[in-house]
Amino acid sequence: MMKTGLGKSGRILLVLSLAANLLVVGVVVGAKLSDRGGHDDRRGPEQALREIGNVPFVMALPRDDRSALIKELGGTRSKAFRANRERLRERFEAVLALLRADDFDAEALRALMAEQRETLFERQKLGEDLLIARLSGMSAKDRAAYADRLDRSLRRGPRKGAHP
Repeated sequence: MMKTGLGKSGRILLVLSLAANLLVVGVVVGAKLSDRGGHDDRRGPEQALREIGNVPFVMALPRDDRSALIKELGGTRSKAFRANRERLRERFEAVLALLRADDFDAEALRALMAEQRETLFERQKLGEDLLIARLSGMSAKDRAAYADRLDRSLRRGPRKGAHP
């Protein structure tokens, strides 16, 4: 095994960075394959909701609330998500150019990956804001029911076809 000179924390950071970048690649490739300028009905409503992140939190919402979020994503808030997706795509294209260059610039790649990570964090925050706004409008009883659904899904995973 080759020594990298990284300590344990450095290796953990590297693995986390690689995982985040794989997520970026998935988001960008998915966006590129379905780049329709909005939410394509063929992707299905659940796929549109997955774009905002925190999937277990979003999928624990009642069907009506998930439908309302989809409508919000099709409205003014979708501009922020489209702009975010475009920034991810631009960085992904820059990464590809760096990888194809004759002289590899590791520091430039590191900087692009850091930018991708920040863009993903921005996307997650946009999703969190939508979710928190939705939860803020719920009664205490509805939030408790939501918490129960979330707890069940996190303890045993989502059941296929079981959405309230």
